Amino acid sequence: MQLVVSDQLPQLAANLLALEDKLGGDLTPLMDKIGALLENSTRERFESKRDPDGISWEQLKPATIARKQHKNGSIRGGILVDHGDLRKSITYHASVQSVAVGTDRHYGQYHQTGTVHLPARRFLGLSAEDKTGIDKLVQQFLEDVL
Repeated sequence: MQLVVSDQLPQLAANLLALEDKLGGDLTPLMDKIGALLENSTRERFESKRDPDGISWEQLKPATIARKQHKNGSIRGGILVDHGDLRKSITYHASVQSVAVGTDRHYGQYHQTGTVHLPARRFLGLSAEDKTGIDKLVQQFLEDVL
């Protein structure tokens, strides 16, 4: 599962066109930096237990807590974390004009969007902080290239 967010950043279009001209159409170095930023912020959501809009993820149901509880009373993992596979699978792919951030875990889509029995706990998406970070990266690239 991956999330495409190009339509959420229209204010960057002019800057990206200018960069594209200067770099001969290859924005891979910039997309690589944006991908790293978004990969890190996505992984941080597993620690903060908040979606890109800052809304807390719904708490685990008592049955889930009971299933995850060890004999000594401690709980394995947490919200969206059992053994950490989903969090560890977050990665990005930068190309000439885009970057995709996501997971190859098939169950990621169910956590992202929710189901009849599973609440949505969005971990993919752009936060206000992400947008600011992307804008700063683009500005820095413009300064370096121009």
